[in-house]
Amino acid sequence: MPSRLIEAAAAGRIVLAPSTELAAALVDAVERAHAQAGHEIWPTPKILDFGTWLKARHVERQLVDSSLPRCLSDAEERELWRRVVLESASSAQFLEPAGAARAAQRARRATFEYGIPRAAVEAYGTEETQAFEAWRAAFESRCRELRVIGADELLGGLERTDPPREAAVTWIESPLWRPVARRWLERNAGAPLLPEAAPASGRRLGPRTVQAASAETELALLAEWLCASLEADSSWRAWVSLRDLTARREEVVDALDAALAPERFSLAASEGPVPYAVAGGTPLSDHAPVRAALDFLTAATGSVPFERFSALLRAPELQASRAEASAAARLDTTLRSRVPSEATLHEWLNLAAGIARGRTLEPPAALERLGGALRVLDGLQGRHRMSRWLSIWIDAFEVGPWSLRARWSSAEFQSGVRFRELLETLALGDRTFEYLSRRAAESILERAARDTLFQIQTGVPPVWVSSQLSDPWLAYDGIWVTGCDESRWPPPVDPIPLIPPVLQRRHGVIAASAEAQLAFAADMQSRWLARARVCVFSCADPGEGRHVPPSPLLAELGERAPSPSVPPAAAAVSTGSVSAPPLWSTQQIEAPVLEELLDERAPAVGLEERTHGVATLRTQSQCPFRGFAETRLDACVLEQPRPGFNERERGQILHDALQGIFTEVSNSQSLQDLLVQREASAALIANHVRRAVEAQCAKRNPGARWAERERTRLQGLLERWLDLESKRAPFQVEHVEGSGETALHAGLAYKLRIDRIDRLEDGSHVLIDYKTGWVQPDWRGERPDNPQLPMYALRHREGLVAVAYGGVNARDCRFVAESGRGDIFPSVRPSRLEGMASFTDLVAAWERRVERLAEEFASGAAQVAPKDTACRYCHLQGLCRVPSTLDASEPFVPVVATS
Repeated sequence: MPSRLIEAAAAGRIVLAPSTELAAALVDAVERAHAQAGHEIWPTPKILDFGTWLKARHVERQLVDSSLPRCLSDAEERELWRRVVLESASSAQFLEPAGAARAAQRARRATFEYGIPRAAVEAYGTEETQAFEAWRAAFESRCRELRVIGADELLGGLERTDPPREAAVTWIESPLWRPVARRWLERNAGAPLLPEAAPASGRRLGPRTVQAASAETELALLAEWLCASLEADSSWRAWVSLRDLTARREEVVDALDAALAPERFSLAASEGPVPYAVAGGTPLSDHAPVRAALDFLTAATGSVPFERFSALLRAPELQASRAEASAAARLDTTLRSRVPSEATLHEWLNLAAGIARGRTLEPPAALERLGGALRVLDGLQGRHRMSRWLSIWIDAFEVGPWSLRARWSSAEFQSGVRFRELLETLALGDRTFEYLSRRAAESILERAARDTLFQIQTGVPPVWVSSQLSDPWLAYDGIWVTGCDESRWPPPVDPIPLIPPVLQRRHGVIAASAEAQLAFAADMQSRWLARARVCVFSCADPGEGRHVPPSPLLAELGERAPSPSVPPAAAAVSTGSVSAPPLWSTQQIEAPVLEELLDERAPAVGLEERTHGVATLRTQSQCPFRGFAETRLDACVLEQPRPGFNERERGQILHDALQGIFTEVSNSQSLQDLLVQREASAALIANHVRRAVEAQCAKRNPGARWAERERTRLQGLLERWLDLESKRAPFQVEHVEGSGETALHAGLAYKLRIDRIDRLEDGSHVLIDYKTGWVQPDWRGERPDNPQLPMYALRHREGLVAVAYGGVNARDCRFVAESGRGDIFPSVRPSRLEGMASFTDLVAAWERRVERLAEEFASGAAQVAPKDTACRYCHLQGLCRVPSTLDASEPFVPVVATS
C-alpha cells in the first residue's frame, strides 16, 4: 500500500507528479487503497501533475492581481504557433508547417525546462537556431499584444513566485523531473516522497529476458503472461512499458483483448470493464459523439460526396431504434441508384426526402434531425468570434447528432463531456482567434479535437500499459518492458530539434547524449527491479530473416531458471528465441474436435422465388455458391454513386441510342445511304444519343457537365460503330431491344433482353448483343463463363446461323462471333463450333449445358466450386472464405460448417 502517499493525501497536502499519466496512476492507487480498507467515504486526493498545478496557481494569483496575463490553453497555444510558422518567411521551405510549429513549441518549452539561456541559443547562429529565434520572437510579440503567456513561461517565472507553504505541497521522487522544476521543488517543497519497493510478501523471482521471433509474437507472449498471472491471482497487478504504443495501439488492444477480454470479439460484445488500461488515450476526434459532431459540421459546408452523406444518414448517433436504423439503411440502398456522386447537404436532404416519398418509404427520422441541425447552423452567417460559433454549434449538435444523448454509453458520455470542456476552452480564445468565418472556425475545432488525447476512465484495472520509459513509482507484482534489443536499449540519441545538441548536453538533456542515455537505462533497470517481484525484458526480431539480439545491458541482470509464475515462453533466457503462436491461435489449435457437417445444397427453388435472368445462370456456372448467394440470398454489392455515369448507365445509354437508330435505319442499304450524307447521319446519331442521355438523367442525373461529356463521347463512338456495321453483308433488322422476353429452363422463368436480331439475304438469322467493355468468346465450354448468347440462341434457334457480341468501345469496335460462316461480319473468320459438325449441333449442345445449369440451380446446388478465375472478380469471399488469389492448379477444399 502507498502509505506515505495516503498519509500526504489524507493530510490535505497537494502531491505533485512530473506527468499526467503518473498523477492518474497515483490517484488510482489512493482510491484503491481506501476501497480495499473498506472505507465508504474519503477525501478526494489532491494529486496533480506539475503543469496543471502551475496553471491553477497562476489563476489564483490572477484573482488577486488582475493585471497578470492569461495563460493560453493547449489548443490556443498550438494554433498561435501554427500561425506564426505559416506567416513566417521560411514557411515555404517546409513540407509540413504544422510539424515545424510543434518542433518550435517543444524547443521553447525545453529552454524553460532545462534553463537554457536565450543568448546561448542565439550565439550559435545556425539556420535552425535563426528560424527558431525568429518564430519565438514572433510568438512572444503576439502574446504581448494579446496579453497572454504560454504555459512554458510559468516554468520560467517560478523563481518570481511566492514559495508554497511547506505543509501544503509535497512531491514524488522521479527521474522524469526536469532540472528547473526539480531545483525549485528541492528548495521550496521539502524532501520528496520516495518510491515504493516491491511487496515484501511472496517470493522475488528476479528478472527474465524474452526474445520473440516477431513483434506480433512479443505481444502474444505479453498477453499470455498477463492472462496466466491474473488467472493464478485475481489481485495480481502489473505495469507494462510499450514504447511504440502510439503507433501500434490498435494492435496492442486486439492482442490484450484476445487474452484478457475475448468476449469483445463476439457479436454481442458490450462495453464492460476489462482488466487493463492503455495510457495516453486516443485523439478526441476518434470517439463516437465527437466524430459524429465533426462529421456533421464538415458535411454542412460545401459539396459532400455520397459516401460521406451515406455514413451521416446511417450514423448510429442519429438512430433512436433498430427500426429507424433499418429505415435509414433501406433509403440508403435506394439512393445509390438514383442520386449524383456529390451535392450539398441541403440538396442531399431534399433528394433523400423526395425519393423516399416517391418510393412510398417512410422518411428516416435521421433526415429530420439533420435538417433541424442544419437550420440552426444556417441561422448564423458571416464572420464572428469563436465563442459565438461555439454556441451555435452546441445548439445544432443537441438538435442533430447529440439529440439522442440519453442513450449514450459511459464511454460516449465521458468523451462528450470532454468535448464540451474543449469547446469551453476554445471559447476563452476570442481575442486569440479574432473574427472567423465558419470554415476557419471549424478547422480550428477539428485540429483541436484531433490534437487532444482522451482516455476513457474505466476504474482501477490491475494492468497498466504505458508508452513511457519511466519509474512507475508504485510497487507492482510484475513489470514487463518491451523493445529491449541492442538497437533500442539504451534508447538511441534523440536531441530536441532546433536547439544545438552541444547546448542540450551542457544543460542536462538526457536524450542528447549517448552517455546520458546509458546512465538513464541503467538507472531505469535498477528502479524497475526494485518495484516488482518479477521483471520481464523483451525484444523482437524485425522480420524478413533479420535477427536483433537483446541489449548487452540486460546481461548485467544475470540469468535465472524458469519460474512457474512466468509462462514457459516468457521464461526464456536471453540467448533463446521464441516463436510461439498467439494465444488465440493456440486456443484454436487445442480446441476439441467438433462434429463436421458438409452442407452444399440449399432447399429447392420455390414457386414464389424469382431468378435474375441470365445473371443467375452466369453466376451458377462460374460457381454454384455464387449463383445461390446472389440470386437467392440477394448478396449483391451495393451500388456506389460516382462522378458522371457509371458503367451500367453508360451501357444502357448506348443500348437505348442504338435501339433508336436501328428502329429508323432498318437495313444495311439504308445505313449505307445515310452515312454518305455526313450531316444527316451526325444529326440522327446526335438526336438518339440526346434522347438516351435524357432518359438516363431522369433516373439519375449526374449534372449537365457530365451529360454533355457523355453526348460528345458517345456520338463519336457510334459514328465509328455504324461505319463498321455498313461493311457487313446485306442485312435487315427484324428485332431491336424491347420490353424483354421470357425463357423457361428446368421449370423456372428467365427474363431475356435481346439487343438485336438481323435477317440475312438467304433468310437466315443473326443474333447480336452489344457490349461496352472488352469482349471475348466467353460462352464456350461445359461451364461457360457467360451462357447469355446460348440462352438467346435457344429462344430464337429457327434459321439461326450466328451469334455475336458487338464490342462498342473506344479501344476497339469489332464483332466477336460464333458461326461456321465467314461472310457475315467484317474481319471475322469462321469459328470451329467447339468441334461440332454444324451450328445446329452446337445449339443442341448449348441446350444441354443451359438445362443442366438450370437444373442445378433449381435443385439448390450451392457447393463452393469456383472456376479457374471466378474468385478474382467475386465479392463473396467473406461468405465462402475462398482466398481471392486461389491458384486454379490446386483443388480447393471448402471450409465446412461445424456444430
